[in-house]
Amino acid sequence: MPMTCNQVASSSNGEEEDTLQRLLRAVAFLQAHSNKQTRLNAEAEQRQMEAEERHRKAEARKATVAKLGESTAPLPAPSTPAFWAQPFREEIDKTYSPEFP
Repeated sequence: MPMTCNQVASSSNGEEEDTLQRLLRAVAFLQAHSNKQTRLNAEAEQRQMEAEERHRKAEARKATVAKLGESTAPLPAPSTPAFWAQPFREEIDKTYSPEFP
């Protein structure tokens, strides 16, 4: 059965409407994706700036510790021997046990 001019125009308009709807959905999807990427980029830049600031603070602390280390004298060695440095046969009160020569 042949189509009339009105039927052809109506069919054509329906296809154009479908195409337009698909394009509008695609644009909306791309806009949402773009907004998400913009937000993620801003968050990444913020984290990068925070990391750089922490790095600067760590470098400053490292320099301060190095400077303090240069200015302090070494600690003297302990003058009395520690308990664990005593021979096994010697008791703490300096008495010897005959069992351990």
